[in-house]
Amino acid sequence: MHQELIVASSYSKNFGLYNERVGACTLVAANEETVDRAFSQMKSVIRANYSNPPAHGASVVATILSNDALRAIWEQELNDMRQRIQRMRLLFVNTLAEKGADRDFSFIIKQNGMFSFSGLTKEQVLRLREEFGVYAVASGRVNVAGMTPDNMAPLCEAIVAVL
Repeated sequence: MHQELIVASSYSKNFGLYNERVGACTLVAANEETVDRAFSQMKSVIRANYSNPPAHGASVVATILSNDALRAIWEQELNDMRQRIQRMRLLFVNTLAEKGADRDFSFIIKQNGMFSFSGLTKEQVLRLREEFGVYAVASGRVNVAGMTPDNMAPLCEAIVAVL
């Protein structure tokens, strides 16, 4: 069983702090010697990349998380956004089926987060961009948070057209 773990987490999206470089690097190790060696390597990488991180975003996060009222508001907003994204996933899958998609996209409902892997190929993504002005990453990753009930039908019609 592994006894070491390094987790890099970002707070850019879930706190709306884009361009603030807010995050954490968590290191877990079995003993102090391993921690010291790993931390020394982490410091070298940090110094080579940015030396001193900006403090503004971290201060905003600390303020929100240390104040019960602000934290409760943030947690409610986060929950509201999570539910909205899940509704968009469901609407996306249902609208694709309604528009005649010849494959099952229900796996998208089980995914989490602001983005989803759609299963579209690089060629299909290119056609979406060139023929319909719909942008996705070449891997087929789509921005679920950018979907709305108003743009769902044209989005799904475009996807069905390139399948």
